[in-house]
Amino acid sequence: MMRKFSLLIYVSIIFINCEDPIDVSLNDTKEILVVEAFINWIKENKTTEQVVNLSLSSPYFNTDFKAANNANVVIEDEHGNTFNFYEQGNSGRYLSSDTIPYKFDETFTLKIEFKGEKYIAKESLISVSSIERIEQETVNLFSNESVQLEAHAFDPVDEKNYSFFEFVGDKLEVSEYNLFRDDFSNGGEYYGFLLDSKLKTGDSIRIRQYGLSNIAYNYWYLLIFQNTQQGGPFQTNPVNLVGNIIHESDSNLNPLGYFRVSETSEVNYIIK
Repeated sequence: MMRKFSLLIYVSIIFINCEDPIDVSLNDTKEILVVEAFINWIKENKTTEQVVNLSLSSPYFNTDFKAANNANVVIEDEHGNTFNFYEQGNSGRYLSSDTIPYKFDETFTLKIEFKGEKYIAKESLISVSSIERIEQETVNLFSNESVQLEAHAFDPVDEKNYSFFEFVGDKLEVSEYNLFRDDFSNGGEYYGFLLDSKLKTGDSIRIRQYGLSNIAYNYWYLLIFQNTQQGGPFQTNPVNLVGNIIHESDSNLNPLGYFRVSETSEVNYIIK
């Protein structure tokens, strides 16, 4: 089909001396604040990652990153303790020098003030099962040998649990994500998996499982679905996903993105 399409273009060029260019006019919307905020409490090494990334949305054909600078960013716990986040240079990346305490089922509040607008989000820390073991095997994928990894965990009984697995490595073209909810495996074993044909012995993969609230699970499900679905040129375009962050007084100014608070289980695995 591609060869036939190319031939038609070639023939058209021969018989048409010139063409007038077609200008496509797009109605670019106002810049929207985009928030990637998370607190990861990593179980195995008792460390905390706490980051707030702020940027501005861009027109459809513009892929340039535009940081949201000079914002006031605070995370507050239920007891009124506040943790200030400060921008690193002009990167739009905001960090705090104070470590936020590790407290299960406690609600944390993110507050952002940017260009006179105030935004707020609330999320609770949800526990996550530890990754108990990694299984590796070689499978045949389209006549190529591929490495399959399975990161196994055990689901607690009589709890509603949501999480997602993340596989990250220098040799992976893109990170891999798997979502989990225990509707049909309550109290049983479950796993996240990675299948890749380019992994070799000695390659390193960081495997994580993040605990999620029900709302966070639904957001990540839609986010991953939009970024992995396949379709033709007339496939419906993905929509902007509004997460759990809202404008304090005007819902029309709600930002994009999510404030996530996760207990995290991590394993660094070397391919055998």
